[in-house]
Amino acid sequence: MKSKCYVAMITPFTEANAIDYESAERIIEKLISEGVSGLMVCGTTGESPTLSENEKLDFLEFVINQVNKRCEVWFGAGSNATCDSVRLIKLSEQLDFDGYLIVVPYYNKPSQYGLYEHFAVLAENARKNIMLYNVPGRCGVALESATVIRLAKDFKNIVALKQADHNLQMVSEILAELDDFNVYSGEDGYLLEGMIAGMSGVVSVIGHLYTPELIAFFEAYEQGEDCTGKDIFFKLIARLFFLESNPSCVKYLYSKMGLCKNILRLPMSTISEETCAQLDTYFK
Repeated sequence: MKSKCYVAMITPFTEANAIDYESAERIIEKLISEGVSGLMVCGTTGESPTLSENEKLDFLEFVINQVNKRCEVWFGAGSNATCDSVRLIKLSEQLDFDGYLIVVPYYNKPSQYGLYEHFAVLAENARKNIMLYNVPGRCGVALESATVIRLAKDFKNIVALKQADHNLQMVSEILAELDDFNVYSGEDGYLLEGMIAGMSGVVSVIGHLYTPELIAFFEAYEQGEDCTGKDIFFKLIARLFFLESNPSCVKYLYSKMGLCKNILRLPMSTISEETCAQLDTYFK
């Protein structure tokens, strides 16, 4: 199966702190022209905790219309309140997109039983496919492989996992038990290790600038080429992109390219002068 390169898309803002749809159009057209497999809308990189429910739905509908079936669209409908995610799923289900990206509930740190019940309720209420999103560094709790396996076996619309954690043994355990289930790297810094473990591609942040290079990497890997050098390059880029909390570095770089304004919503803030200098030195 051909590996996929998704981009976890930023949400650009105007100086009035509203969603900047003109910039979003430029970003979407850029990424589609570069061959992106799909866009993840209103995820962590999209500053979803600072978006209102209406903003999320309006932005999703805009992206769907702008994309116009030229790539996949996945919607970040996760939250740390199950009822809120159910409501967002119900409000969006009539729109034409590919599936939901559902993050592990953050801050309240549920047990594995609670995680299973949370995702089970969402799967029962969703008419579209679901990609689980495991990011313990932001959520304070991690999905375990047994929980993912149980969920995928119990609910046919749970079809994938975004694994933003360097637990590759978990990936191997999941894929050994599940057919027709995909795991995507949620960390740009360990692409080669992820592919060796059986991942099917990436949900990328660095893809905002490096989608063609990522696609070339996956093609080379699938053809049996030595990708060590390319992987070292992506590790370097990932380190630079995450000098400060995502998506602050991406927005700075995109602003330098004229693609959007360097504006984030509090509590996210623009990067420091020191980080600007480091990025300017490399990304001339």
